[in-house]
Amino acid sequence: MSELKSIIELDKVLKNISKHCFSDYGKEALINLEPFKEDYRLRLKRSSELYRLILRYGEPPLYGVLNLKSEMQQARSGAILSGEQLSRIAKTLNAICRLKQFFEQYSEDIPELWSLLSSLNCEKTLINAINHAINEEGEVVDKASPLLKEIRNELKQLNRTLRSKLELIVSNYRTELTDSIALTREGRYVLPLIASRKALYDGIIHGSSGSGATVYFEPKELIPLNNRLRVLKSSEEEEVRRILRELTTKFLRITDRLEEDLHIISELDINNASATYAKKHQGSFVFPHDGKSMVLLKARHPLIDDDKVVPIDFTLPEETGAVVITGPNTGGKTVALKTIGLCVLMTMCGLPVLASESSKIPEFKNVFVDIGDEQSIEQSLSTFSSHISRIIEVLNNCDKDSLVLLDELGAGTDPVEGAALSMAIIDTLLGKRAKSVISTHLSPLKIYALNRPDVMNASVEFDVDTLKPTYHLIMGIPGSSNALEISNRLGLPKDVLNKAREYMSNESANFETLISELHKERSKMEIIKRELIEEKKRLEELKEKYDERFEKLKEKRLGELDDELKELEEKLNETIKKLEKSISLGRSEKEEDKVKAVKELYEAKKMLNNIPLQSVSGNAQIEAGDNVKILDTGVIAEVISVKDGKAFLKAGIMTLEVPLAKLEKTKSHQNGEKEESYSVISGIDSSSDELDIRGMTTDDVPFVLDDFLDSLIRAKRSKGYIIHGKGTGKLAEAVWKYLRRSKLVKHFRIGTPKEGGHGVTVIEV
Repeated sequence: MSELKSIIELDKVLKNISKHCFSDYGKEALINLEPFKEDYRLRLKRSSELYRLILRYGEPPLYGVLNLKSEMQQARSGAILSGEQLSRIAKTLNAICRLKQFFEQYSEDIPELWSLLSSLNCEKTLINAINHAINEEGEVVDKASPLLKEIRNELKQLNRTLRSKLELIVSNYRTELTDSIALTREGRYVLPLIASRKALYDGIIHGSSGSGATVYFEPKELIPLNNRLRVLKSSEEEEVRRILRELTTKFLRITDRLEEDLHIISELDINNASATYAKKHQGSFVFPHDGKSMVLLKARHPLIDDDKVVPIDFTLPEETGAVVITGPNTGGKTVALKTIGLCVLMTMCGLPVLASESSKIPEFKNVFVDIGDEQSIEQSLSTFSSHISRIIEVLNNCDKDSLVLLDELGAGTDPVEGAALSMAIIDTLLGKRAKSVISTHLSPLKIYALNRPDVMNASVEFDVDTLKPTYHLIMGIPGSSNALEISNRLGLPKDVLNKAREYMSNESANFETLISELHKERSKMEIIKRELIEEKKRLEELKEKYDERFEKLKEKRLGELDDELKELEEKLNETIKKLEKSISLGRSEKEEDKVKAVKELYEAKKMLNNIPLQSVSGNAQIEAGDNVKILDTGVIAEVISVKDGKAFLKAGIMTLEVPLAKLEKTKSHQNGEKEESYSVISGIDSSSDELDIRGMTTDDVPFVLDDFLDSLIRAKRSKGYIIHGKGTGKLAEAVWKYLRRSKLVKHFRIGTPKEGGHGVTVIEV
């Protein structure tokens, strides 16, 4: 397997991805990943879950996991760990706790990843014990034990006494000393005394200087104090050692559990490195399917810089057993082969691939490759023999679950024999039902592929104008060597070219001409395709501008309707007052009051006639072809079809899906006349701070949220609750997409468990 990883350069890819690891454990595990060995599907699921989590909530707190292999080995051998080592252990254990607590709050979003991380152990007892006794620098602190605190307090007092005593002695011995600074020898305080004066004083000599001019003298006054200092120092060391031994023993008890935790951390590290790599390089997590077809869209070689790599599209249909890639040397055939192989092997390792998420990869059980340096003009017999040896191994071991990649098949020997041998090898691979991708420069293989329904031609594109390869892979069309065309552009004499054409058989010349014409036609089609893509992009931009303008017009219209409704309300209130006044006058016995009442009633009736009333036709029998008004927005649209209580509408260039309950049938108007009516704006209860959109489509979201935000602002509410449920998450994503773009929303978050959890989004306006 290591040879396969090296030949196809998977080892280099793994090393690159491992740069995104946060621990030595993850880095080591990732570099040593092998395809087909583990449950790579589970790794793909976990990595893709983490990828989505990072996109939604940001980076997790991945730091602080240190390499504890040495600490575990020493503890198991009976050694006592140092304070620095125990401090490293506490930091690592704390990092594991922090990671578990972080991911637990998102457990519903990452079910597969959480099933792995939920078994992590949080060793709080040991963390607290170490942190109580040892500081971040690895020093055992005074509070580690009462005895240690007592010893160190006495040491501090003794040191103060010693310093005072030394100051007094130094002042008395000043003329007899070579230096006024006290020194220490073997843990005892001494004075640098002139050697010739040592006989004059009582004390102990602890050696002399190199010249012999100075002796290190311990006056008798210091002997009892120095003795006590030595005893206390020894007691301190013994107590510190006891504390370290006790903590080491506690650590030893959890090493087996910690080893399991660190294995989980290494897998999490691989998941995180994969997600980070996919995010940085626009990679995708492609889950293998049960069929045998393979489709790679915009696939990129992971070892070529993002700004230089040329994406390829590769197709291997279910009914096709082999693809033969032809084209000029240095044209990109080997890169294409390696790109295909790496996409498959990275997927089988549970890693993201640098290709579109729409790509399809079968579940291969083996990948066999024969890719070497075949770019030299002359190839030795030993090279040919080496290739044949590998091919023999491939033919002996491949089966229906295998992918075989052969580079420059048939090279290194006579072209006629090489072509015959190559076709026989492909026949054998097809007989074993293995899928194979083969690169070659032998022309007979192009015709072979054309004549077999289960073999497909492909080619690497070459620009004869610039005399450079484009590295694009073209499916379905064989490649051309372009030797004569290139020679012509480089200035080879015409008579030489004509002579070369004479040597070519008519059939061969016609075939190469046909291939050349096919490539030219395809280039024209590519230009047309690019123009169509640009046109589509332009139309999409126009639609986006239209949608933006529509939103602004809708907001403006809603504002106008609001003003009109206020005006109507004022007129109605005035009319009601007049009616009440006329009724009151009508009860009067005075004749002039009755006349006045009639006049007031007449004026009230006149005012009512002047108030435009709602034209209500309801939802009755809305059918295809009807014109309807969308009650939420006032937009007039044409009904295309009606199904399951919903209408599919066309409004300008937009196609909408709207529930029938939110539509009002309008009259057809001739000669461009507009209906003079007002519709009642429905939907949001302004007295509520909740909006339940369960059962709606993602297309409904912008319209209902517009009204909901408006109702919150009118009601002077600062907080609202949008109930979208959990489901597939599409409705929630549509809500979040809208809220991110809305200038009215200050902040939004997922609901707490009491508020409804992941099925509710809480907003602040």
